[in-house]
Amino acid sequence: MLKKFSDGIKNIINDVYNTRSPLNTNTIVEERVSYETLRAMYKTGIGSKIVRLKSGASLKNSIQFESEEQEIYYNKKLKKAVKEAVKYMIGFGRGIIVLYNKGEDLSKPRLEPFNPKITHLKVFSGDMVSVAETSRDLMHPRYFKPIYYSIRGAKFHYSRVIDFTYYNPPEFDSPVYQYGGVSEFELIQDQFISDSIVARASTTILEKNASLFYKVKDLKQLMMDQQEDLLKRYMAEVENGRSIYGACLIDSEDDAYVVNQNLSNLGDVDTITLRRLAMVTGIPLAILVGENVKGMNSTGDNELKIYQDMIEALQEDYIDEPLNELFNKLGFEHVSFKENQGRTPEDRIGFESSVIDNALKLYNLGEDFESYLKEYDVITEEDLTDKFFPEVNNEENAQVE
Repeated sequence: MLKKFSDGIKNIINDVYNTRSPLNTNTIVEERVSYETLRAMYKTGIGSKIVRLKSGASLKNSIQFESEEQEIYYNKKLKKAVKEAVKYMIGFGRGIIVLYNKGEDLSKPRLEPFNPKITHLKVFSGDMVSVAETSRDLMHPRYFKPIYYSIRGAKFHYSRVIDFTYYNPPEFDSPVYQYGGVSEFELIQDQFISDSIVARASTTILEKNASLFYKVKDLKQLMMDQQEDLLKRYMAEVENGRSIYGACLIDSEDDAYVVNQNLSNLGDVDTITLRRLAMVTGIPLAILVGENVKGMNSTGDNELKIYQDMIEALQEDYIDEPLNELFNKLGFEHVSFKENQGRTPEDRIGFESSVIDNALKLYNLGEDFESYLKEYDVITEEDLTDKFFPEVNNEENAQVE
């Protein structure tokens, strides 16, 4: 049940104010965005840019692997699929990766890990996925989560599916979203529409900035006599002849004059819609638009920090768990996201210098400074396999390929 905003104060004298108050005449409404609309927004310029910015920054050289074999396999087999699934997750609220081997019954549970050498992957967007069965048992680990997924009539057991889901709706609304997440586009729908309205209106305003009006004798009489068709033909010919290089010919009894219109606050309105898009998406305005930071003494450091905080929250809340589930199903070790992401080379050098200084203090205290340096990715454990047993890595790389 939706309620109106109210601060509990009523003007007992002015009833007109009570009825006109925005607090009494506005309410919050909920509207589920259809998949047709989400697909349209996914293909628009600003919608695709939001998806590309978030998915690209969250997965660009940000994963810390436990072994070189794991990193090679990810770059060759998983990288494209994971990025595509994250894009679908942001755009449609869900993106899934299906793991399968040829000839298997995909509706049956898969208990043992998949063999990465023979396993295939297929990515589907949330608008293609429906849920065939869920668990309502409070003691079940999959309570109120899908047991079987349905895609184009085919049934997939959850043990074969990696489900990347975005912002979770309230549990009451979860069935409406097929037990998936809410799309980024649904979260910014109002701001998205406002920006489209401003973009469309601006071209019309510019076109009508200097409008030409004609005074036509007996115009009302012609319209009452339903003789305006000839007038329309006349005006069309006049307008076709009017241009910067051509003359305009009108009757001497007619009159034409130009009305100039001032475009006031158009830039402010445009900025308001973009600022609200930036606020809801978490992408700073300068990065969203692709321009330099405005204002004196502005370096952009604060914008980069806000942007990086948003990316790290995206990684922690929505990518880390399904990504490690994928590696676990393929028999690989746990992965994590790197520290000190999104920094310039100078910033990284400064960060590493601080870590080294702290490591020296730990060394003087007799503590494990080496683990501290590895934790912050300042040093890596040396792999001596290539030096002493080069044939081993060559054989492993050939198997991965």
